[in-house]
Amino acid sequence: MTSLSYSALAEKLPNGAIEFVGNNQVKLNLSLATESGSTLTLDTSCVKGIVKLMQALSELTDQVNEERVNDNLAPIQFASMQLTGTPESPEYEFTVRVKVDTALFIDNLDDPTD
Repeated sequence: MTSLSYSALAEKLPNGAIEFVGNNQVKLNLSLATESGSTLTLDTSCVKGIVKLMQALSELTDQVNEERVNDNLAPIQFASMQLTGTPESPEYEFTVRVKVDTALFIDNLDDPTD
């Protein structure tokens, strides 16, 4: 069954956008994730990169839920994407939901697939 892992997320993004670089580090290459031919700097708008990441997370959540339904398990809530607005002015709306272990609060977020 698919999990909410960086490997699974990498399958939803262009090749090389997420990679393990060693020494306990995972790299997100936004140039590859956005398929941007232009040079990215710290002053470049982060909108396209964040949207591509959120779209991939939403697709991964959908894949996990399809597998869970096929295995007679309840679907999870993690990342979702909706197209809102009007035909003349469409907007994407993203939601990320993560349960929190109240004993440890934000330092212990629960993976819904565990």
